[in-house]
Amino acid sequence: MTDQRSFARTVIALSLAVIACCALTFTIMLLAGSPAVQPQRVLDQEALARAVLNNVETDAEFVKPPTIDDVSCPASIPVEAGREFECKVVGVGDSSSSGRVWVKGKIEDDQGDVSLG
Repeated sequence: MTDQRSFARTVIALSLAVIACCALTFTIMLLAGSPAVQPQRVLDQEALARAVLNNVETDAEFVKPPTIDDVSCPASIPVEAGREFECKVVGVGDSSSSGRVWVKGKIEDDQGDVSLG
């Protein structure tokens, strides 16, 4: 009878040790900011729209210069190196042009540096 109690106590002690190790590991990961816990970073929409607007050649395609309200970019572009996207600038065109320009962009690094062209 005492052997069964000793075995049961050993199993319970081992189970508690495993649970404690798992809890400690999870706490360390949470405090260290593991990638699974951190929120995803996205590009600032207003700053991106201003950069796109500054990149547009307004002389050729538009009767009047477009404003920031004329820029349409995808919402919530995650900051991932190499990700490509397109933004559209819609303004007033004349009879020979549509007044619409597409600007391609690419995220250069994980800091959010963007190249437009």
